[in-house]
Amino acid sequence: MNKVYITAAAAFAPSGTSVDEIFAGIALANSATARLESFNVDHFPVSHGGEVRHDGEVVLTPAGTDRKSFFIEQAVGQVIEMSDLSRYAPEKRQIHLGTGIDYFDIENYVNSSRALTGEWQADCAHSHLAVKRLAEKYDLKGGQSANVAACVASTQSIGLACRIVRSDPATAVVSGGYDSMLCHLHYLGFYKLGALSDWTGDPSQACRPFDKNRRGLVLGEGAVAFLLESSAKAVPERILAEICGYSSTMDAWLVTDPDPSGEQLARAALQAISEAGITPDQIDCVHLHGTGTHKNAPAEASAMKRIFSDRYAEIPVYSMKGQIGHLIGACGAMEILAVIWSMQNGKVPVTVNYDEPDPEVGLNVIRGRPLDLDIKYVLKLNAAFGGQNTAIVMRRFDA
Repeated sequence: MNKVYITAAAAFAPSGTSVDEIFAGIALANSATARLESFNVDHFPVSHGGEVRHDGEVVLTPAGTDRKSFFIEQAVGQVIEMSDLSRYAPEKRQIHLGTGIDYFDIENYVNSSRALTGEWQADCAHSHLAVKRLAEKYDLKGGQSANVAACVASTQSIGLACRIVRSDPATAVVSGGYDSMLCHLHYLGFYKLGALSDWTGDPSQACRPFDKNRRGLVLGEGAVAFLLESSAKAVPERILAEICGYSSTMDAWLVTDPDPSGEQLARAALQAISEAGITPDQIDCVHLHGTGTHKNAPAEASAMKRIFSDRYAEIPVYSMKGQIGHLIGACGAMEILAVIWSMQNGKVPVTVNYDEPDPEVGLNVIRGRPLDLDIKYVLKLNAAFGGQNTAIVMRRFDA
């Protein structure tokens, strides 16, 4: 069967603006969340987030800039530059990215005469236009899409890309995700939902996945671009990992809450594992969604019980969000980078800010120092508003 490989990656994250810098952050378990600097948060009771940083400094952009589009255009450009797409006809090059809702420059709008007439389009940056620009710029004529599906947007796009490449080995797909909710309007929306962490201490400790004292999520931002190629076309020296299983399901429960039973998240995982041609016993570790909210942890624990039965409390698990925050539409793609790090280094990373286990969760969350482990298969789970779930199984590539 045709296999699907990730052969190139570029990323912008709160922990760095290169894959190497992000990998170093994972290894050191440094927190990259802090008080926000890219827009004025003086009027918010909550003011922490994970902003894209370069050499430790927040990357600032001009007022009115759609930060998510700014970062993905650079990430895709880097992936194209490091890849030899001349091996593919333009009609065999595609781009499919997951993203968040449109950016709206509310500050500029309310301070303009347009606010009197309701003419708001000039202050709106539509998310899908970044994909269109990139397709045109790099002659990606085979197909394009921008998937706006909240926190599973990028994993759904990568799953789609995987299926396209598997069905047509002559096609290469640029995939990944990009998002930033770090602007007045979107940040306000999450605050009004009551989803943001109300942690009053050090902002670097505000996101606490699976911890007994978790207080809510911390918004982050970033962009990740991958190139997916088939085993028929990929250059072995460039292969980072194999994607060997994918599935997506729906809870049909509540718009904002996960189904506490974890039934459909587990179904997605079991379908992805089956597609990979393995059994749950062959999964070495799980990179969970791990938002740091009260309801996420027990729901994921319930899903883990359904997937692994008695083994659920033993298999090592990890969440990246304690370190960089929740990247919403880009979170899954960014977290796949952590999966690649795990497989390349033979380690399960430390979940940042996991200090006190919650007896009602009972998962084997790694803390203190990374766990040395011979890792061949990793299960990556993500869940989203609307009850959407995704599962991706990745296999270590041994040249």
